[in-house]
This record gives sequence, structure tokens and C-alpha cells, in this order.
Amino acid sequence: MSIRSKFNEDEIRNLDKEKYMYNVSFDDIMQYSDKVFDVAALIRESTDSEEQQRAFAVQRDVVLDLISKKDNFRLDKNNIFEELGKSGLKAVDRPAFQLMCNRASQYKFDILIVDAVSRLARSIRELFDVIYDFQELGIGIIILKEKYWTYNMTHTDILRLAIDAGLAQAESMNTGCRVGDHMLELAKKGQLLGGDMFGYRLKKAVDDMGNRMPNKNSLIQEPVEAYVVKTIFDLYTSDDKDIVKTSSSICRYLIENNMRTYKGDLRWTPSKVIRILANTKYMGYQLPEKSKVIDTVRKKKVLTHIEPVKDVLDANGNLIEKGNLVRISCEPIVSEETWWKAYDRRMSRSSKDSENIKGRKSGLRVSVDALGRKAYCSCGYCLSRQYTHTATETKSATYRYKCRWQVDHASKYTIEAALKENNVVCDNPAVSDVKLWLCEKQVFSYVFKNGKSAVLQALEIIEHCKQEEEVLEDGTSLQTLESRRDELKKKRKKLLALSLEDDYDMNDYKELKAEIDEEIATIEDSIAHFEIEKAKQQKKVFNIEDIRQRLNTIINLRDYKVSDEVIDMFVERIIYRGVVDGNDEFVWVMNLSGECTDTSAKYKIRGYDKNYADSLKSDRNFNIVARMLIPMEECKRFCQEEAGRRFKKKYWNPITIKIAIA
Repeated sequence: MSIRSKFNEDEIRNLDKEKYMYNVSFDDIMQYSDKVFDVAALIRESTDSEEQQRAFAVQRDVVLDLISKKDNFRLDKNNIFEELGKSGLKAVDRPAFQLMCNRASQYKFDILIVDAVSRLARSIRELFDVIYDFQELGIGIIILKEKYWTYNMTHTDILRLAIDAGLAQAESMNTGCRVGDHMLELAKKGQLLGGDMFGYRLKKAVDDMGNRMPNKNSLIQEPVEAYVVKTIFDLYTSDDKDIVKTSSSICRYLIENNMRTYKGDLRWTPSKVIRILANTKYMGYQLPEKSKVIDTVRKKKVLTHIEPVKDVLDANGNLIEKGNLVRISCEPIVSEETWWKAYDRRMSRSSKDSENIKGRKSGLRVSVDALGRKAYCSCGYCLSRQYTHTATETKSATYRYKCRWQVDHASKYTIEAALKENNVVCDNPAVSDVKLWLCEKQVFSYVFKNGKSAVLQALEIIEHCKQEEEVLEDGTSLQTLESRRDELKKKRKKLLALSLEDDYDMNDYKELKAEIDEEIATIEDSIAHFEIEKAKQQKKVFNIEDIRQRLNTIINLRDYKVSDEVIDMFVERIIYRGVVDGNDEFVWVMNLSGECTDTSAKYKIRGYDKNYADSLKSDRNFNIVARMLIPMEECKRFCQEEAGRRFKKKYWNPITIKIAIA
């Protein structure tokens, strides 16, 4: 619906930018307006072939010419985002797309212009995510070919857009399947797939005209890394009992002799050594189908765990049965005999049955224990729960929580590598489960004070605050506006009835009606604006009734430990700072929203970051509202009398607890 069907020209001119963008249609936004907008352009083609480069240039000209012809569109050169030769990538893997989103979050433009739906995203989910994210930032998207204006879409527009996005996604999935099948055929024919790897560098072949010839690419040995690879195979396959080494002892040998990984560090692990021993390319072969894409939309690839199979030959060297390996263009680093000897030795040392029983799964593993989901070491790594004693018929199992860095670097060779490269070496002692139970009881006793009654009193305050939210900036309540609007509507009906009488002046009627209509429109705009703002904040509002119901059953501080549900509801994270001034120091960061949340992914780190670790050790980075000290006498009493455990003084220190609000 055109904006001119809603407002006259004077009203349109008086609309602010946000209301104007909300009420215009695609045709309106493409026409001239005295509203000036900062615009951005996204230009994208999936490959960098000659044909696609021409299409890219045409697309660029169309978008930029449109912008140049509209006087009310201002284009900063930093708001031109170009992607060429980036096929099938997810949004997170598109640098130009991520730069565009970053500038959008900084409010660097009001409108984004793209040529077609498929240029913005080829996934329905990613497309609507970016549209709604931009809407919240006050940014509209113009899609030229399909004629969409995304800032204010009708249900018909959403349906059409979903269909167009579905077609784009289906095309992307079909292309992904075709590419996968084609790459498999190339691999079976012996064309080298992949790029640089440890021990090799990819040499790209070109003809006399400079055109690429991927079917003749080859791997060239990198001398230093190739020597390391050969050393690994020699140590692993040696028949001399004084020389032969396991994957763990090979790690130690490599670190001691300053032999570096592909990244140039000394972070050798047994899994890295095993991957080198398992790679068939080191003997001049590749294994097709060792991985496959199971989701072309999310580009999710998994290993197929196909084992290599040798060709079977008769006594005269004639082929009896073809294996699944294909020779490629590279100079072998180890002989086939050495590689297969290493393979046989690995298979004899491993147990696939035990691996299957463990039921290993990829991805983030979430602890079944609430404290395990919330506890972190001051170095930044999580605290992992470990058994100290298994359960018996009369006693329950006992646990400790140990820094994940220490768990991952439990072997001597990994600690040596960390020391040699001046990396972090965390030495915080492990924390017993009883110590955390004592802390949680003290923390919740303080937070809740008199238990449920104190929390319910807080809920009453929150309820009052919610009611105050329904008051506009000028002090007028939402109920007052709604009442005034209803009064004006009744007045307008009475006025209409009076106008039907013969002696009533029609000019007076029109004048009074216009005044009433104007006031009603103003009130409805205020109500609509409030509803929009309220909807934006809706996700932040506490579910107070849900909290009240749960408090009736779960706030129980008479037991020796607090329930997992309470921990999930009210604890954001627990930071253990180790022994500080002779005391075990904890920071309990509380989240009083009352929503059961798992924060394990939020605070998970991929590697040590000194700045982040230092921030965890500084009180200035936390909103600390209380401090408490638990003396040794109380620790002993709780351990023996409430938890029913034996108290060993050497494992205990007085405990300092700092309570912070997230």
C-alpha cells in the first residue's frame, strides 16, 4: 500500500525517518523523496570465472547507477561490499558480509541495496535472520529484481520472499550435490584435492597462456617439515626396542628437539601424530570418500572412517583386486612398506570396539552436573568434574573439579611444550565437591536471606517497575491514552449524529471532525510507538509468575547442598581464583532473571588469552555486592556434620566468597 493512501503530502514531509521507512512500499522508496538516506550496496557472485566476472560487473553497474540517479541516496565508498569467487559459504565465512553487518551495527547506513534475493543469502534461515536483525537496527533492505522492501513487509511479501529464498536454497543445495559428486569423480581419477599440508606445499599448474590446470597440480615437499614426518614414521615403525616410540613419547621427542608443527609452535599432541601416521598422501596416494558433506546448507562435513585397502596382486604382480587408494602427483616422503607397517601397528594398538562403547560425539559436551556447567578457573578454562571415589552400596560417589587446562595438559610433554613457549601453566588446586556445596549454601543464604519471602518481596518490586514501564516519557500512562481515544471516538459518533440535523452547519462539522481525527491519530501513534518499544524489550522481561511458582518448591536451604535447578536459575558462573592470601577465593556471579540457562557455550574459550585471564582475577571487572569469609571451623563442621565426609585439613583453607550481579 502506497504511503500516499495513508498521508497527504504535508504529513509525509513531516514524518520522521523511522516512520517514513515503516509506512512506505517498494515503489515509494524507489521514487524521489526529500528524505535523505545513507545507503550501502552488496554485490556478489559465487565464482570468479570469466562469465561470472562479467555478471559481477553488470550487477555492480546496476546497483551503483541506481544509487547515483537518486539525489536522496548518499553512498560512502566504505559502504560498498563486494564478494567475488565466494561460492556456497555460510554467512559467518563471508568477510565482506560480516563487515557489512558490523557497519550496520554501528548505524553507518539506513538502507542496504542488493540485486536479488540469492545475492543476499542462499539459506532461508540466514536470509530472514539478516532481515530481522537489520529491522531491529532500523535498517531496510531493497531487493531490486524481486521488488522487496523489507523494513515493513505484509504477510504476502513474507510468503513471496520465503518462496524465493526457498528456490535460492534449493539451487544452492543442488549445486552443492553436483560439486560433491564431481569432486569425488576427480579424486577417483587421481586429481589432487586439497591444498598445503604439513610436509607439502601445493604447486598449481598453468599452461603457456597462464590458464590454470588443476588436473596437473602437484605436492612439493617442504624440506624441514618432510624431515619431521619421516622422523615420526621412523620412530613409530622402528624394530629396535630402544628407538621405537609411542605417539605420546614421539610428542616428547619432537618438543625436546624443537621440531615444530605446521603452525610453527611446539603444541604436539598424540592426535596430531596419529593424523600424520594415518595420512595416505605421505606415501603418494589419496583416499577418496574419506569425508562427505551431510548438510549442504550448513556445509557440515563428517569423516566416513573408511579404512585404506591395498591392491591385491598375484605372485607375478598382476592385479587381482583393486583397492580404494588412488595415486596422486607428489613425491612420497615415506615408502609404501613403511606406511603400511605404521598402519598395521596402529591397528594392533587400537580397539574400535572400545571406541564404539564410549559413544563419542562431536561438538560441545555439556556437563550433566549444574556446578560443572557454571564453574570456571581464573585462567579462563572451565572446571571439569572428575571422580575421586566411585559410589558403593553405602556411600555416594565423590568428585573434584579440576581446571580443564590441567586435564588437557596432564602429560609431561604438553607441560614441557607450554613452558618452552612461555604459555600459561595453571597451577590452581582442584576443588572438592564439598567445598562448592558449602559455598553455594552460604551464597544462597545471603542472596535469599529469609528464603522465599525475601525473593517474593523482590518480585513485588519488579512488578511495580513493570507497571511503571507503561508510562510514557511525558508522564502519561497508557491507560489514560486509551481512555482518551475511546472518549474521542464517542464524541465523533455524536458529532456525526448532529450533522444529520438540518440546522447544523456542515463547515463546523468538518472542522470539529478534523480536530478529533487529528487527536485520535496522534494518540494511536503514541500507543503504536509504545507497543513497538515494548515488543523489543519483551525478551528481557522476567517471567515473574514462573519464578513465583518455582520458589514454592525449590528454595530449600536446610539440606547440605542446593538443587541443580536453583543453580541453573540464579547462577551465571562461578570463578575459582585459587589460593589468594592463604584463602580459597571464589567469585559467584548471580543472574537473578530466574530463567534456567546453560552458559557453558557463552564462556567457553578456544585457547588461553592473558587479557581475559587477568580480567577474571580483577574485582574491578565485576559488580561485587557482598563479601564473606568462611573460617576453618565452619568448613570442618560442614564437612563432618552436614556433608558426612572425613575432614582432611591439608585439602582445606579458609574460603573467601565474593558475590557479584551479572
